[in-house]
Amino acid sequence: MRVKNFSRRDDGGGRAKTHLLVLAATALVIVFVARFSGTGSWHSKAAQHEEHNISKSVASTETDAIGSQVASSSAAINDDSNFVEFIFSNLEGKSGQEGSVVVQLIPEDAPLGVKRIKELTAAKFWDDCRVFRVVHKFMVQLGINGDPTVQKQWRNAIPDDPVKTSNARGTVTFAMAGPNTRTTQIFFNTVNNKYLDGQGFAPFGKVVSGMEVIDSINGEYAEKPNQGKIQTKGNAYLMNEFPRLSFIKSAKFVSSADAK
Repeated sequence: MRVKNFSRRDDGGGRAKTHLLVLAATALVIVFVARFSGTGSWHSKAAQHEEHNISKSVASTETDAIGSQVASSSAAINDDSNFVEFIFSNLEGKSGQEGSVVVQLIPEDAPLGVKRIKELTAAKFWDDCRVFRVVHKFMVQLGINGDPTVQKQWRNAIPDDPVKTSNARGTVTFAMAGPNTRTTQIFFNTVNNKYLDGQGFAPFGKVVSGMEVIDSINGEYAEKPNQGKIQTKGNAYLMNEFPRLSFIKSAKFVSSADAK
């Protein structure tokens, strides 16, 4: 009844209320337009969304680039390619001090991981990669290329392999930020890290010679290098601020006979 009676009122009070409602609606329209006009926080959110769209476009271009690069890399893989020799330099932070590490790749344990490692090796990706993270009694980590333009070409992640072998000392595993995020970063387990098994870290290979070289990698900077800066500035940043980092001088496939 009250709603019905109120709707029939035609006095001055009713008209005043109508005017107030119109003014309020007009104010709301003005605020709405202002928020979409390119000012205020809405503009910031729109800009972020726009950048996200640009990133998708760039990622698509990079995927095409890596496709051609992987194709050429695959062609360079020889038949006996389950052993990779890494020459590490700047051991113990000393210029010119080098050592050889041979890693046996085990496709039966991590076929997708091994495939990516072979592609990276054939593409000479490892050359000049700095060991930017060393955690005592845990592991040493590397795998961000010193040239940011090269690193961007390998940003596409590969699916996870199921964990079939434990993260024992001497095994080599992809670093990751969660499920299906493996790209190029790897780490050498310097102790038995069995607890990593349950977190999805699947070793793709193991050191068959040169573990003493891994133990000699310079750890004076520990975890100080900033991975974001390495991604954007590459070795220019690392050589300026962390000049004694150990690094991979070269990496190549070797035969099983040469690995012994």
